[in-house]
Amino acid sequence: MTPHDHKPNRLVGRYGGAMVGLFWITPETVHLGAPPATTPSAVALTPEGLVTVGPREAFLPWRDIASVRVEDVPARTSARRTLVRALEVVLGPQSPTEMTVAVTVADGSRLAVPVHSAAASAYTLREAELSQRLLDLFVQEKTSPAVLTHWLTTTGIPRPPRQADREALLHRWTEHI
Repeated sequence: MTPHDHKPNRLVGRYGGAMVGLFWITPETVHLGAPPATTPSAVALTPEGLVTVGPREAFLPWRDIASVRVEDVPARTSARRTLVRALEVVLGPQSPTEMTVAVTVADGSRLAVPVHSAAASAYTLREAELSQRLLDLFVQEKTSPAVLTHWLTTTGIPRPPRQADREALLHRWTEHI
């Protein structure tokens, strides 16, 4: 069964997708960071590999990738995230934080792609850690981004998952391998 076999649920209909950790999930694909419509470059994760969009477009199959790291992730404790959100109420929303997706290819070459954070203020430290672990599992081909798109298209939740729910999903996706 593919994501296209399902009718869009309320979450997809209202928001177009959902953020879980460092991932923006749509019915068709998984992106690192914000959806590509919000930034000039993007990184999409497919069951077959990693796709860069923008000035340096490329497709890298998982078997050709040695590692994927997301650098400069805005990650904070829950207390600091609350403080930042309170400041944004007073000062207004800030521009999205830029992160770098660093891909090391099996031949040793490196590709760096700037992407925007999808988190309003920051990710939790645990979200960042679990997201990186999930990326490692994609590279090792122990799981697939299809697990995330399947979750999105079959979930019955009407709004984006809260922090604890996002962390629980990431934990489930990384620990049940």
